[in-house]
Amino acid sequence: MRDKIGRFEILSLLGEGAMGKVYLARDPALGREVAIKTIRLGSAFGPEATARFEREARAAGSLNHPNVVTVFEFGEDAGTYYLAMERLEGEDLDALIRARQLPMADLLELLAQACEGLAYAHERGIVHRDIKPANILVGRSGKRLVAKLMDFGLAVVGHSDLTQEGNWMGTVNYMAPEYLDSGKAGPASDIFAMGVILYEILSGGLRPFTGETATAVLTAILRQPPAPLPADLAQGFQPELLEVAHRALAKQPGERYPSAYALADAIRQAGAAPAAVLAAIPGRLPAAPPAPAGPALDSGPVLVVGKGGKGQCMSVRVALRQAGPGTRILVLPGIYRESLVVDKAVAIIGQGEPGEVVIESAKGPCLSLQAAGARLGNLLLQALPGEPGPALEILQGGALVENCEISAAQGPAVAIAGAGVEPLLRDCTLRSAGLVGVQVRDLAKVRLEDCLVEAEAGTGLRGGPGTGLELLRCRVQNGRGVGLALEPGARLTMADCQVSGQEAGGVEVEADARAELKRCRILDSGSVGVLLLEHGQAVLEDCDLSGHAAAGLHGVGGAMAQLQGCRVSGNPGYGAAIAGEALLTLDQCELKGNGEAAVLVRQGATVRMKGCQLFDGHGFGVVCARHGRGVLEDCGIHGNGGTGAKVEPGGSLLLVRCDLRDGRDTGILLFEDAEITLEECVVHRNARGGILLAKDASDPVLRGGNRIEDSLVRATEAGAVRVAPVK
Repeated sequence: MRDKIGRFEILSLLGEGAMGKVYLARDPALGREVAIKTIRLGSAFGPEATARFEREARAAGSLNHPNVVTVFEFGEDAGTYYLAMERLEGEDLDALIRARQLPMADLLELLAQACEGLAYAHERGIVHRDIKPANILVGRSGKRLVAKLMDFGLAVVGHSDLTQEGNWMGTVNYMAPEYLDSGKAGPASDIFAMGVILYEILSGGLRPFTGETATAVLTAILRQPPAPLPADLAQGFQPELLEVAHRALAKQPGERYPSAYALADAIRQAGAAPAAVLAAIPGRLPAAPPAPAGPALDSGPVLVVGKGGKGQCMSVRVALRQAGPGTRILVLPGIYRESLVVDKAVAIIGQGEPGEVVIESAKGPCLSLQAAGARLGNLLLQALPGEPGPALEILQGGALVENCEISAAQGPAVAIAGAGVEPLLRDCTLRSAGLVGVQVRDLAKVRLEDCLVEAEAGTGLRGGPGTGLELLRCRVQNGRGVGLALEPGARLTMADCQVSGQEAGGVEVEADARAELKRCRILDSGSVGVLLLEHGQAVLEDCDLSGHAAAGLHGVGGAMAQLQGCRVSGNPGYGAAIAGEALLTLDQCELKGNGEAAVLVRQGATVRMKGCQLFDGHGFGVVCARHGRGVLEDCGIHGNGGTGAKVEPGGSLLLVRCDLRDGRDTGILLFEDAEITLEECVVHRNARGGILLAKDASDPVLRGGNRIEDSLVRATEAGAVRVAPVK
């Protein structure tokens, strides 16, 4: 066994196949263990196998997602191609399905996670083509199971024509009909394969299309519907799950789910059931009773509440006692001092102009919704000083709250709790003078549309462990805490939202929590725009991070952040700062006018940047501090007040086709015990020289025709020595 492959120290052999071997290795630069996958040139598989291996490297190396195996490096050593990727411990999903020891809820969640990783690849033009349970690795992050999609060796990238039309690649049982017909695979083909896996999960390992020969299997896929489940299995399933599987397995691609994200959502929604029930039945999902239908707002029995002889009831409490499920309780203008429990599927609708129908309480919540399907509209709810409880409490089902103003003097404006609780709040104003505006806990989920959230003394929205928050076109503003705080395992999705004026920061993501932001603006905090704590994850697309005193984004302790098409500008502190094994990926981003470095990388963290612009900052462009690593490709670093690229002792930086120009200091500053490599780069018009080397610094590594027009300067004990421009 070899001692080294590339720069990696081989520790042991993990496995061996016909095309190559997989080793456990050590990265000496970072001191971490990695897996090395190899293929030897000239093997019986020839150039086709080698080309597929190279394509796997390009495909997987371009992906940075918590549900995709991370690829660190691709190279060739003595005739052996190798792929260095994260070292994962666990089992593949195939083994877990067949063991039937993991609860059904966990298997469904793992498949949904894999779908999210696949959707991320699809968004970047990558089709996997070999989706199967054996290519989904399951490990743990703390107590949480995590699925990671791997083996992109058969992936199609963009318009690759490596294989001829009509040739099949992949595993027969998971091939989509259109792929068998034409040899052409698309995202819908991968979704079909995910449908096969879902069927296997539901059946404990059976497949929807079977036959004694490969030809018989192909015929079944092309011509036959999925095999019906045995009666003893079918009785144990929610029918919604079978419907999801059958849609994913549709013969026509256009009849399947429009994206892998949509399939992930469908799996989670159809598999929703009380956690205690799911956990008690390994590999089997019990049938759930249908949820009560919510009352329509324009039909059903009507009760009118009002004073002065205009109403049938004098109080909402009396109306609730008289109402049956489906009743509309119409409340006339006035102030109703009541603390109410709504335990029926009724609608309570204020009549008149906004703010004319007031329900207020100093003893407990104004309304506690404890019935699935309850609805509120056009109400002003006020929790007065007294008990520190919420103004509105939602403890059951999918409540709908529309066009309401909800405020609390001490507790949250809204508190939501309980597994399966998924309310929708639309066009609402939610204010609290206490520490939290909206509190979500105990595995509940909430969706806010077109809402305003203000928590004067603290956090706008807080999601407890395992909860889910979805915000569309919302504003969170003007609090002394953070805008949104995600506790371990919580999930947040935001689109077209703005978080501004929060003194303690915009969005805070704790361990194993995940935030996804699209077209959002995180503005003007006294601290950090997006803060990722240990193993927190964030994906930002087309977002603005501006006006934050410490940093636009900060990640520590294994956190992962991906920014695409984002603008990180005008932050008095750093644009982005990461530390402690964190990973930051920026694609086509703009980092402009930040007070400190545009990007700071330290303490074993890694940054990858492609097509980014770092300019007009008051400090450095990019800094690889002690043990920080960076790879910049096709980036521009220009017009900054400090050095364009600074590498401190123990740091390393690779610049590929980058342009460092017009800086008010040097283009590059390199300290002793630091490394920098330039490949096809341009360094010119920097005020104090192109490259400044510390007295004992190593020379930069130059590859592939760099153009360095500024002088190289080396510091010595006697002073700086200027050298001719580097060619």
